[in-house]
Amino acid sequence: MKHLLSYSVYQPLENLPGNGAGLKDIGCDGVELFTSFERVQQMYRSISLSVHLPFAISWYSVWTGADAGELDEENVKHIVYGRNRDEIVDNLRSAIEYASEIEPAYGVLHAGSTNLDEVMLREQTGNSRKILKEFCEMVNMTVSGFRGGEPPFRLAFENLWWPGLRLVEPWEYRFIDDHMEFDNWGFCLDTGHMMNTLPDAYDERACVERLMEIFGGYPDDMKERIGTVHLHMSTSAEYRNTFKPVERPPEETMQETVAKSYPHVMRIDQHRPFSSGGCKLLVDELSPDFVTHEMLGSRENVMKDFIQQRSFFPRDI
Repeated sequence: MKHLLSYSVYQPLENLPGNGAGLKDIGCDGVELFTSFERVQQMYRSISLSVHLPFAISWYSVWTGADAGELDEENVKHIVYGRNRDEIVDNLRSAIEYASEIEPAYGVLHAGSTNLDEVMLREQTGNSRKILKEFCEMVNMTVSGFRGGEPPFRLAFENLWWPGLRLVEPWEYRFIDDHMEFDNWGFCLDTGHMMNTLPDAYDERACVERLMEIFGGYPDDMKERIGTVHLHMSTSAEYRNTFKPVERPPEETMQETVAKSYPHVMRIDQHRPFSSGGCKLLVDELSPDFVTHEMLGSRENVMKDFIQQRSFFPRDI
């Protein structure tokens, strides 16, 4: 099992120990690199074992016929992937092609979508089955353009707390397995995102117990598809159950809505390190090939949080 640190092409190498050369000293085998819609710079390639492909938080709206409105060329990619289906497929395929140049072990792709009209509300009305069906169609069309109808590396579909893939019930795996038209895919299970689906996620111990219950309901062939885990903690139930919902003003642009929602999303999705060995129980139950410690914050906090969470796992001698 390899332990990775979540990192991004938007972060300088100077923020890493020894500009990346010192990662081994803290028990880190490399980074899972968040990429963009451009070629990955050479300086990131030697430390990147895997990639996290760029995501668009509301792709479902345009994929099913909505207008991308006022979004400029750059923002349209990061919010809805493109202005129509053809553009969405082209942009997503390009992101995969650029990432393939570093020969990653896998590439993470978010498999959910939020409705921007509801992003600041308590409940979202999106139907997960419909979103997963459209997600499968979008990915199938994208992958069909690669040689042999297979992606150049394994695609790892990540769960969110928004409608779409949540990985809280086995039917989600069966549904994707029935609708994907290629073989080289799996899951990236995000522990914090799963905690964000729990109405009683008030403390670390309770969250670990609930996730262990969920994992216990997975069939063996579903567990075999989980090749990587995004490991972090999010005990945001109190905030999720008490924040004041805000209706989206009709005159507000998509870009304005995304900017306003960011602090709210961060209060839900906390990306805190585990403070007990419960995190090892979760990983041992799934036995993935990779664990990505997905920490957020300043340089000092990210390294401190990684070291804290990594300490619950044995180090190779």
